[in-house]
Amino acid sequence: MHRRTLLAGLALPALARAEAWPARPITLIVPFVPGGLPDANGRFMAQRIGALLGQPMVVENRPGAGGNIGAGAVAKSPPDGYTALIGTMGTHASNPALYRSIGYDAQRDFTPIHALFADNNIAVTGMASPYRSLADVAAAAKARPGQLTYGSGGIGSGVHLAGALFEKAAGVQMLHVPYRGTPAALADVVAGRLDLIFDYAVTSVPLIKDDKLRPLVVTGKLRMAMLPETPTVAEAGFPDAYLDVWSGLFLPAGVPPRVANRLMEATTTVLASDAAAAWAARTDSRRMLDLAGPAFGAFVATELVRWKGIVDFAGARVE
Repeated sequence: MHRRTLLAGLALPALARAEAWPARPITLIVPFVPGGLPDANGRFMAQRIGALLGQPMVVENRPGAGGNIGAGAVAKSPPDGYTALIGTMGTHASNPALYRSIGYDAQRDFTPIHALFADNNIAVTGMASPYRSLADVAAAAKARPGQLTYGSGGIGSGVHLAGALFEKAAGVQMLHVPYRGTPAALADVVAGRLDLIFDYAVTSVPLIKDDKLRPLVVTGKLRMAMLPETPTVAEAGFPDAYLDVWSGLFLPAGVPPRVANRLMEATTTVLASDAAAAWAARTDSRRMLDLAGPAFGAFVATELVRWKGIVDFAGARVE
């Protein structure tokens, strides 16, 4: 009896060590280049989540293939809670339909922790353009099918799919013109060589403020504080063209529930904080406060179905 008691006592510290999480730094993979919005959001969250957990959360950028490389690396990581992912609408909604192979299953290979921020695209046209509203664009596109042009930074990019979503919602046919990067497309919109683009706010807003672009709508649920006079797509009469460019936090599938729950609780606390409210105001983002754990997983499932329909409509494929 004494021996069994002694062995049990020796086992307790080892058991405590096994249950202690996190006991070392956590790597947060951002599957895009530094400097973009997913990277900025990831770094903001990582610093504060790490402070709550008592271990650093270290951001590592692994860009490539529209986010698939970094997401695939996390999917294949040990399910111990020490490798996390900033996933996006691309990695977990449109890419599975867009790419022939992405190297992971957006649902089966991940544990959804919490949705983070939702951002807008903005439909913009040149200042010399005759279009003053999205209804004007739709009317012209119906009158001249396949002649109005919209640009993007490449086939299957978020900007391309935002334009395709509008085509589908409005029942019109336009001509998609892919560029090697969004700046070249924006330059042609400014110059009047391209009719419009459904661009990211971070690149369009400065040009709008400089009176080089005219905003028509924002694609999200709410108007932007930076552009209070610009209606949402729903207000403009095209509710089915609604688009959130969202991000969220994921762990690999199979992590212990206690680990997933602790990370979810820390993320919820950070996202509900005054600091996160100020960050969202600074970037004109919307905090996705109500999508944690299974609710976030259900949201991803819905987004996968929705974006498959949009990708199929656009006929967009990336090998």
